[in-house]
This record gives sequence, C-alpha cells and structure tokens, in this order.
Amino acid sequence: MKPNTTIIGAGIVGVSTAAFLQKAGHDVTVIDRVGPGEGCSFGNAGGVAFGEIMPTVHPRIFRKLPGWLMDPLGPLNIRWRYLPKALPWFLAAARNATPGRVEEIVQARAALGLRVVGDFETVLGDAGRKDLLVYRETLRLYDEESQFSAEAAERETKARLGFPCEIYSGDEAREMEPAIGKQVIRAATHGGWFFVTNPEGVVKALARGVVEKGGKVIADDVRGIVHQDGMVSALTLAGGGRHAVQNLVICAGAYSHLLARQLGEHVLLEAERGYHIVLPDPGVTISRSLTYARTPGAATPMEMGLRLAGTDEFAGLDAEPNYARADALYHVFKKVLPGLRAPDDRATRWMGRRPGTPDSLPVIGRSRTMRNVVYGFGHGHMGLTWGPTTGRLVSEILAGVSPNMDMAPFRVNRF
Repeated sequence: MKPNTTIIGAGIVGVSTAAFLQKAGHDVTVIDRVGPGEGCSFGNAGGVAFGEIMPTVHPRIFRKLPGWLMDPLGPLNIRWRYLPKALPWFLAAARNATPGRVEEIVQARAALGLRVVGDFETVLGDAGRKDLLVYRETLRLYDEESQFSAEAAERETKARLGFPCEIYSGDEAREMEPAIGKQVIRAATHGGWFFVTNPEGVVKALARGVVEKGGKVIADDVRGIVHQDGMVSALTLAGGGRHAVQNLVICAGAYSHLLARQLGEHVLLEAERGYHIVLPDPGVTISRSLTYARTPGAATPMEMGLRLAGTDEFAGLDAEPNYARADALYHVFKKVLPGLRAPDDRATRWMGRRPGTPDSLPVIGRSRTMRNVVYGFGHGHMGLTWGPTTGRLVSEILAGVSPNMDMAPFRVNRF
C-alpha cells in the first residue's frame, strides 16, 4: 500500500511538500483553514532570493536598530505591550549574532540556497507553470557611498560561498532600469534573487497539480493532535470529527510552534509581520525586483501591478494590522523611483505573519517526541525561496533517504 501523509499548511512550504511526497509515491492530504496560497504566501515580495544567505539579525543591524525603533513606521517596529512576550526571542537572536554563530548560520543558509532554483523548476515544471518564474537578477540600489561600503563584507561572504554579486554604477543601473532616479550612485545584484509574478498563483498552481494527481486539499482548522506512545494517530478538526494520520508534516507557518507544543516540543517562533501595498498604475515600469539599501523592502513587478513589500513588526499573531506601514513603503521607494505615482483608490494593502526563528533558519526534520511527525516551518523572510527545497528535504526524510546536506542546523531541539 502507498504511504499516506497529511500536511498541515497550504502555503508554499506545505504544497511543495505535498508535491514532492506525491512524486515519491505518497497519498497526500493538505489541511488548512484558508485556501492554498491565501495565508502568508499570498503577499510576499515574490523574491526567489537564493543568494540571501546572511541572517536577518547580524552585527551590522544593531547599529541601525535605535533609529529604526524611533520611527513608528520604520523598517522594524515592536508594539511595546508585546515586548515581554517577545523578549526570549530577541535575547536568543542576540546570542545568534556573534561572528562565529553568524558564520554557521550563513553556511546553513547557503546550503539551502544552492538547491533552490532546481527545486523551484521541478515543482513549477510539474504544475505546467514555469512561466511564473522570471530569471532576472534583482538590483540593490545605493544613494550614498557609505551604504555600499558597509555591505562589502557581506558581498565578500556571498562570493566565497558561491553567490557572487555584480557591481554597477548608477548610470549603468539606469541603462537597465530607466525609472531609477539620478540620486542612485551605485547598484549591485544580490548574488542570486529572481522573482515570481504572482506568489499566490504559484501556490495555487502547485495545489491544483497535487489535486489533479489524486491528492486532497481540505479547508478546515486543526484544533488538536491526538497522540499516544510516541505516535500521532489523528487530528481533531474545527469542522467536527477526526482525520486519521499515518505520517504528519507540520508546515503551518507562524502557528507551527503551537502545534509542536502539543507534541511536547518547544520552539522559539515569532510572527514577523510584513506588509505590502500594490499599485495597479504605478507610473513607472521596471523589469526586475529592486531593493534599496537605506530601508529594507522590495519593489517587484507583478501581474496585479507593482508590489512594494517589506517591514518587520512584532505584535503577535492576533493584533490588528497597521496599514500605515504599508503606505510608508510608497514613500521609501519614491526616493529611488521618482516617477512613482501615489496610491489611488485602486491600491490594495495586506499584512502577513512570517514565521521567524531567532537564528534565521527554518525547522526541517523529524520530531524528537513523535516517530511519525516531520517539521517544515520557520522560514521567516525566505518562505517562498526555500519552500520547494523544504518539500524535497521532507520527502527524503520520510523516505528514509539521507539528504545530501547537513540537517543538524535545522533540528527542532536547538532552541
């Protein structure tokens, strides 16, 4: 009989996992309270950023934190009432920002990054939607020489690990993208950052492929996990009844640690809330994604318009969105795209909950308490990028095949 595997989570990680497991001969069922691609995968910046090997928190960031935190609409915001709950996460992030630890994290992120494009091509090819991936490098823009110099060590690290960056003058950048303003004096590639034209469309295409091949997608909310003697036997669903489980994969994004807790495992996971605004009529045309060294974020041309995405807000899972943070992204990119048209009544805004760990590495691997459970969550800002690779790794783990990379950095019991 075919092995049967249930996946909790219908984002890019969950549906990629389902697709790879199906290729490996599993019957698969995906369960999520929202439809495929309608959670955090819906609104990301669209970056397949396989060259982004530096952790989110590293020593250079600490110099910027005071200024960021003083600006309520800046790149990083902490709702102060939430700080006591988030403090263990921030303390762990600081411990992971030492030079030696950063090097270990960079090595682990690079190992994932080297596999990303091939895994993306596999799942998109099987779904018949390779057209959604644009093989055009993102440009990072600098309007001060000090910004460029400050990132020299990061560019050297990327080159050392196989992700070299190309450097351009401001005029050369404008030859590639005429919408870039005169104040931009330098530009560089990221060492590997393509983009997709519709992140939700990617996930829905993969989910359709899974269903067409006999898989199931169930719209329901997992309320509990039934387990005994080191094995999960069933899930209790909000819609009533139980769903029997042979193998279980938890890919539930920012809610994953709540499920892991039911299995007796502690994971430091925070909802790093990101925002976007989409401008259907932006007034400028760009052919690739752009980032700006002064403020984290990305501007990406998509099917629905120009998406400006970014910011990092710590406020928990349930706090109301502050869409002024989405509007602030327009003002950020107006500085380097002077022709950018102000949002009108057709602009749309969104907030999503990125599942962030304090060491900027996902949790990928077997549970230490349940023999038939595998984890694939905690991808932070890199969910779209690492989703297909995580799916392949999970399928190998369930098949008893040793992945061709060191999986120790991603173990669940490292926190």
